[in-house]
Amino acid sequence: SQQSVVAFRRVLALEQSLGCRWKSTSADVYMDVLIAGGGAVGCSLARLLNERLPSLSVGLLEAGDAPKPQPSATERVPHPRSYALSPASFDVVGKSVSEKLDLGHYDSMQVWQANSPASLTFSSKDLDLDKDPYLGACVEDGPLVEALWNEIQGKTQCWTKTKIASLESSGDSHELATVTTTEGERIQSALLIGADGGNSWIRKNVGVSRIGTEYDQTALTFTVALNDSMHKRAFQRFLADGGPMALLPTYSDRHAVVVWSSTPDTVQKWKDAPQEELVSHLNECLMKGPERVPSLLEREQSSSSDAVSNLLYGAERVLDTLHYGLAMASHHPIPKFLAPPRIEEVVSPKFSFPLSCFQAKSYTKGRVALIGDAAHTVHPMAGQGLNLGLGDVKVLVETLEKASDAGMDLSTFLNEYDSNRLRNVSLSLGGIHALQRVFGTQNVPLQHAKTFGMNMIQNVGPLRRQLALAA
Repeated sequence: SQQSVVAFRRVLALEQSLGCRWKSTSADVYMDVLIAGGGAVGCSLARLLNERLPSLSVGLLEAGDAPKPQPSATERVPHPRSYALSPASFDVVGKSVSEKLDLGHYDSMQVWQANSPASLTFSSKDLDLDKDPYLGACVEDGPLVEALWNEIQGKTQCWTKTKIASLESSGDSHELATVTTTEGERIQSALLIGADGGNSWIRKNVGVSRIGTEYDQTALTFTVALNDSMHKRAFQRFLADGGPMALLPTYSDRHAVVVWSSTPDTVQKWKDAPQEELVSHLNECLMKGPERVPSLLEREQSSSSDAVSNLLYGAERVLDTLHYGLAMASHHPIPKFLAPPRIEEVVSPKFSFPLSCFQAKSYTKGRVALIGDAAHTVHPMAGQGLNLGLGDVKVLVETLEKASDAGMDLSTFLNEYDSNRLRNVSLSLGGIHALQRVFGTQNVPLQHAKTFGMNMIQNVGPLRRQLALAA
């Protein structure tokens, strides 16, 4: 068959490049691709390799147990550890997996900020996707990983409760990547994948450094019960302290997930607060609509003959008229701003974690490639964490297909994966970091600039559609 021919050509090329040394290795196991990390990104890579390159032998090392079966949707409350995935990410996850998941689809997203009359509303129409009538969908981590894990059984060799104890070689053009597991098993592979999270053991042990920053912010997330449906809309409001608070839909019409970023002290305060007090504060934050932008000038009492003061005051009123006129125009003829449903109670444990923005200086080294959080971590305000990781999976598999189809060593075009993801992820991280800084400041002139910018994006269709595609 054609697959057999391609596989033979690839093996022949590998033998030639390695001087056939791998055939006489003392390794216990050989894998074409060995993945360290059995989370959503690692399992997605295994699934896509099984589908697109079935001739490859794929192994996966998971430090913990195999995923436990999840209760049915009617027997559980949606878990707060959830992701907002784009249609493109679901293509990577695969239809056979997506069909098994309980999803909270949304066809619009509303973004607004404190002390501003402006708001942004993106919809699936901005994407102009005939096959994807939704903007995105929220999915829980547990059911997603379980479905992916079940999908790769029988096609991927999986080890559980197994970590890499030592990395003998990261490999090069003449040598395979070689690891020894905590069980004492020696495994060699043509490609070793680090999908082992933000504190990646593989990234550290191959000597790849990373750049970025720790934010002085912590995320707090939990599930809430609602008094009404969210009408397939996701909500995100930037509060006066700069921290965003998001209300994300779930598969349950009367439940949502709150993801709130703020200072560590603020998060701890509300994490420990009585439920009634917390629910009241959440509703106070989310039920506030667009507001008046703060005054640029503190107009002191002055005589009516103070021409400069009067001129500045008049200029500010003109600016106010511009802000509110643009804001009103965006809601004509059909109002786009909707008040979110009221929160009735918190129905899950509360989880918190520190926020950071980091990226590896290189995504590859020798026969090692990094994907997901092992390569980059990001602020959750734009919901791009897992979407970026699944983007890594897509590009990496395309790179390996190119090598396999040409009958070449799997690592041949890893430099293309490296340059592609460094460039594109850098743009995404840079944009998210800039947004975090811009919305995190309460500088009044900058608030006026943000208001004008949001109004322009909302009213100018091409700008709004470009931002929706980027998100």
